[in-house]
Amino acid sequence: MTISLTAQPAATAESEAPVGRLLALLLPTALSLYANFNGVQSILTPQLIETIDPAHKIERLAELTTVCAVTGVLGLSLGGAFSDATYGRYGRRAPWLAGMALLSAGLSLGLAGQTTLVGVMAVCGGLWFTLNFFQAAMLAATPDRVPDKKRALASSVVGVSGPLGAVLGVNVAAFLPNGLGNAALVLCLLATTTLFLVFAREKPFARRPRAAEGRRHSLNLFRSFGHRDFFLAYVFRVLMFLGQFSINNYLFYILQDHIGATDPGVASGEISALRTTATLATVGLALWFANRTEKRKIFAQTYALIMAASMLIPVAFPTWAGMLAFAALSGIASGVYSAIDLPLMSKVLPSPDSAGRDLALLVMAGASAQFLAPWIGGGLIAHFGYEALFIVAAFITLLCGLTISLIRRAP
Repeated sequence: MTISLTAQPAATAESEAPVGRLLALLLPTALSLYANFNGVQSILTPQLIETIDPAHKIERLAELTTVCAVTGVLGLSLGGAFSDATYGRYGRRAPWLAGMALLSAGLSLGLAGQTTLVGVMAVCGGLWFTLNFFQAAMLAATPDRVPDKKRALASSVVGVSGPLGAVLGVNVAAFLPNGLGNAALVLCLLATTTLFLVFAREKPFARRPRAAEGRRHSLNLFRSFGHRDFFLAYVFRVLMFLGQFSINNYLFYILQDHIGATDPGVASGEISALRTTATLATVGLALWFANRTEKRKIFAQTYALIMAASMLIPVAFPTWAGMLAFAALSGIASGVYSAIDLPLMSKVLPSPDSAGRDLALLVMAGASAQFLAPWIGGGLIAHFGYEALFIVAAFITLLCGLTISLIRRAP
C-alpha cells in the first residue's frame, strides 16, 4: 500500500460491489465496531476502574474518558485524512480498515489484563485511537460509493448499527468475564471486517498529481471549518452527543447508586435492549417519511424535542420504571434522527475530494463531546446530584435542535 498527500480523483462504482451488497455488509461491520465501543465504555472500563480505585471511581472514569476523547479525536482526524490521501490497488479505505481492525484486536485483548489505572488509560487510549481511525475510514464509504438517492437508506443502516451494537456490546461484556467478553467482541469485528473487505470490495484508486496549493490544503485538517454550514453542523453534533454522553458515560453508576439496581451491568444491558427495540421500531417509519420529503432539519429538531423530554423522565420518576421510560423514549428519538444523519451531513461537506476527512471531522464532534461530557457530568453529580445531570443534558439537547435550524444548505 502507498500513500499520496495529493488529492485523489473520485472512484466510480463500475467495478465495485453493488450498493445493496455494500450496505448489507456495512451493517454487521458497523454493528461490531459500535459493540466494541459500547462494551468497553459502558461495562468493561467502569468495572476495571471500580476494582482499581472504588473510592474515586467517578473522578477516575472522567480522567479515562478524557484520555480516550483525545486519542479518539486524533484517530478520527488521521483516519479521514490518511484514507483520503491513499491510493493503490486496494482502494482508499480498505487498507486502513484491515490494519486498524488488527491493531484494535490486540489492544482490546490486552485491556482486560490491566491492573493499574495507568495501564488501563494507556491501552484504552490506544484502542480508542484505532477504533476511531477505523470508524473514519468506514463511514467514508458512504460519500465514496453510495449515490444521493440511496443515502437515507445508508444512514438508516449506520444509524441502527449504533443501538444494535450497544445491545450486543453491553450484554456480551455484562454476561461474560472480562477476558472472554473482549475476545468475543474483537472476533466479531475481525470477522465482519473481513467479510466487508472481501465481498464488498473497493475499486482500485489511482494517483492523480495536483498542484502544490492543493497539497497544502489537503494537509490542513481543519480548513473546512471556514464554511459556515459545516461549522454549524459540527456544533450541532457536539451538543447532540454532549447531551447523550453526559448521561451514558455514567449509566452504570446511575443504575447502581441512584436507582439502586442490584446488578448494574445486567440492568445496563436491559436498558440498551429496550432503547434499541424502540429505535428499530421507529427508524423504518422515519425512513419512509425521509424518502418522501427533501426536508432534513425537521427530523433533527424532532429528535431534540423527544430526546430532551426523555431525559426529564428520571428527574420526575427516579425509579427503574422511570429509567425504562427514558430508554424507550430516547430510542424513539434516535430512530427519528438515524434516517437522515448521513444525508444531512453530506449536504454540508465542502468538497468531494476531502469527503473522508470532512466526514471524519463531523464524526469527531462525538469525540469532542466525549472530552467535555465526563467533566460536566462528573461535576454535576458531585455537586448537585444525578437529577441535575439529567436536567442539564436536556437543556443541551434543546440547544442542538436550535443550532440545526441555522444551517442554510440543508432544507
